[in-house]
Formats: sequence, C-alpha cells, structure tokens
Amino acid sequence: MTDETVEVRIARFDPSAEESPHFQDYEVPLAPKMTVMDALDYIYENLDPTLAYYKHTACYRSACGRCNVTVNGKPSLSRNTEVIGNLTLGPLPHFKVVRDLLVEGL
Repeated sequence: MTDETVEVRIARFDPSAEESPHFQDYEVPLAPKMTVMDALDYIYENLDPTLAYYKHTACYRSACGRCNVTVNGKPSLSRNTEVIGNLTLGPLPHFKVVRDLLVEGL
C-alpha cells in the first residue's frame, strides 16, 4: 500500500427501511493495481461491515457478471475495473435494488 488514498462514494439504500437512497463516503488506501472489488472489500473488512455488495469466487474469473456496479456513471465489473482516482459507485440502473449495490436479476 502507498500513502495515497482515494475517496469512494457509495450509494446506500435499504428499501425495507429507507424511502430513498443516500451516499456515504469512505477514504481507502490506494494499492497498486487495486480494483473496485478490492476497494469494496477494504471498506467491508475495515470500515463498514454493513455494506452490501456481491462477491463470490466466480467473480475472480469474471464469469457471472454479478459484480457489476455503476462506476462513475458507467456499468463495470467491479472485479476487473482498476481504481484510478476517486470513485462514485452505485447499483446498476433499471434493476430493483435489494440493498446498497445488490440488485435483483443478475
């Protein structure tokens, strides 16, 4: 890890408990070749274990597409997308949000 950090802004939403989404900001240490999935893992493991996102072993092969999120406004596989600068993450559009970055139908 380096001393450099990135700001990661994530859309948070639990439709069973909230009326509308909101954003939560995190500061993440930047590592060489860090992916969006790595940043999400760091947040979950070190800052906020309530964050909901999809991760499983198949994402390491880019086989299922369930790790798709919106990265700075563009749909992207979080496992394959390298972190270059600050991020704004959200669920894929046109899907029903289960919670945070998890959507139905993938």
